[in-house]
Amino acid sequence: MPNPSTLENLLALVLILPLLSAVVSFVIPQRYSWVASITSSIFLVACAIVSFVLFFSDGNVFINAHWFSISTTELNFSLVLDSSSRLMIIVVSVVSLLVHVYSTGYMAYDPKLTRYFGMLGFFTFSMLGIVLSNQLILTFMFWELMGFSSYLLIGHWMEKPAAAKAAHKAFLFNRIGDAFMLVGILIIFVHQSIPIDSFWLTTGVLCIFCGIIGKSAQLPLSFWLPDAMEGPTPVSALLHAATMVAAGVFLLIRISSLLTETALIVIAITGISTAVFGALCALNQFDIKKILAYSTISQLGLMITAIGLGAKDAALLHLFTHAFFKAGLFLASGSVIHALSHQTTDQNKVDIQDIRNLGGLRKKLPITFIVFCITAASLSGIPLFSGFLSKDSILTAAWTLPNPSAQWIFSLLIALVSFITVLYSYRMIRFVFFGKESTLTIHEAPSVMRVPMIICAIASCWFIVSFNPIHVSGWFYTMFAEAETNFVAAGLSTVTVFIALIVATLLYSKQASAKSITFFQNGFGVDSFYQKTIGPAVLALASGATKTDKKVLDGILHFVAYAHVSFAHGIAWFDQYIIDGVVDTSGRVVKWIGSITRSFQAGKIQLYIFWAVTGLIIFLFFALI
Repeated sequence: MPNPSTLENLLALVLILPLLSAVVSFVIPQRYSWVASITSSIFLVACAIVSFVLFFSDGNVFINAHWFSISTTELNFSLVLDSSSRLMIIVVSVVSLLVHVYSTGYMAYDPKLTRYFGMLGFFTFSMLGIVLSNQLILTFMFWELMGFSSYLLIGHWMEKPAAAKAAHKAFLFNRIGDAFMLVGILIIFVHQSIPIDSFWLTTGVLCIFCGIIGKSAQLPLSFWLPDAMEGPTPVSALLHAATMVAAGVFLLIRISSLLTETALIVIAITGISTAVFGALCALNQFDIKKILAYSTISQLGLMITAIGLGAKDAALLHLFTHAFFKAGLFLASGSVIHALSHQTTDQNKVDIQDIRNLGGLRKKLPITFIVFCITAASLSGIPLFSGFLSKDSILTAAWTLPNPSAQWIFSLLIALVSFITVLYSYRMIRFVFFGKESTLTIHEAPSVMRVPMIICAIASCWFIVSFNPIHVSGWFYTMFAEAETNFVAAGLSTVTVFIALIVATLLYSKQASAKSITFFQNGFGVDSFYQKTIGPAVLALASGATKTDKKVLDGILHFVAYAHVSFAHGIAWFDQYIIDGVVDTSGRVVKWIGSITRSFQAGKIQLYIFWAVTGLIIFLFFALI
């Protein structure tokens, strides 16, 4: 087992390697851009290996280095490796590695390949910084770096108006939450040296929770995430599976010891509301990536709910299982899109992401079909898959609540979310892989794309987290003993899933209907409401702020600047002509007097006689008068 000093070096290395990957990718010339896909994958392989070494090490590891000081308060660059960060560095490094490898095939002919892989590495570095940070202000720094890199990744194809708009929307929505988050961090920071009362503690953690709402796409800041699907599909997998949106849940787990009873209630209500909302929206989408996006919003809502119910270990378990089955779903959907996008058909007329335009792909893309089914089964919480164990842990937390009313309300709502999840998962599979077969000649993705998909499918099975397929046991239970499965809750979950499968079979026994409820499809009309009300209001506010800035603030600044310049010119004139004039005139007078008096001692007899005679004449003049 490595000694403490070695572990500290490895802890620093796991953070540095993705950053080196980014730097190397950026310096590679564009004509050799293909090299970036190789070098970045090598760096991520090394990062994953170091992560596994740290995962199997014993004890906590700390790195503390002086960062900066505010008055007498010193802030350290502080990193920590504990049980939760051990788990998360595995999730981040492994899923990032799979996305890097997958991208070498999916993005092979992209003209901006070096920038793409550079930002992937920088994004991974930022997320690992959040995972390992042991100080809120340092966390916020990495939080903002991740927001910056996600903006560039979502808008990678900036030449597409929809991608540019989606990147701007994601950036602005997250800045709303981050403004509150910074306030919350400052409240906690100001009160850290004194006992903080319940009001300020609740205010601080709820402000931080606002930042988490933005990053994890919870209500009311959910609507940037579906639009973010305009980015490359591997980016979507990285955003949804292991990094950006999961960062909020992980941070909430980190600060769980600060959560007051009031804060827990707010968090639980927000989470379960978002979970139901996201599931209903996913049920009525037709864009395959947006279905998965709303699914992510729903699943993150379940994690937030678990934290609000006091079951942070159950939330962490679902975060872990969700990372792999959702990454597998996005990579499988990317395989479908990749296969169809290389056809000679007019892509301007056929939207290959619309599941209504797909069908019968199970024979043409058999590996993709199997991966999609396994990962969708895990998402649905079907027994023998990892999602079943993690969802049951959350349901157990609700079922064992001391308050009977809360127990039934949360249990039934979580069961409802599971029911709807089965419906939209079955619906996706039915649309994409069954029905009328496509006449296009398409083939499976290359091995470099298939292998990451298969790994995600394997990681979606129960044995990844537990020896027992119907109960949490093994290494995860040893590390996080609070994540448990109640057999009553497990029974309720199993019954719910199988009833949902029966209903889904009846609903979609034939080719699923192309009809949809527009109200649900557009996010209960909230997104449309945003576009018609909040959007124009924000634009009007921005326009007014721009005019105020140009006409008022710039006017004041220009007036002050001109006044300063005019005053400076006046001072310069006064100095040159008055001050310098007096000094120069005084100098000339003194010089003139000196020249006269100097002539008295010039050494010339003529001058001596002249001044003697002049003096005698003056004397006689005054004497005679």
